[in-house]
Amino acid sequence: MNDTFITKKEALKELGLSSRTLYSLVQSGKIVANKINARLIYYSLNSIRAFKAGINS
Repeated sequence: MNDTFITKKEALKELGLSSRTLYSLVQSGKIVANKINARLIYYSLNSIRAFKAGINS
């Protein structure tokens, strides 16, 4: 299955969480993020939806 990657702003809107919480979720491996460069990170929409559904929380 193909995954869609979204910006930080879109990820925060989708989750309804703070930037710090999003960072913690990425660090714990619950949400997949791809760091393109020092300032650009994209977040996996599939992993965000799985987290919201409680699959890997």
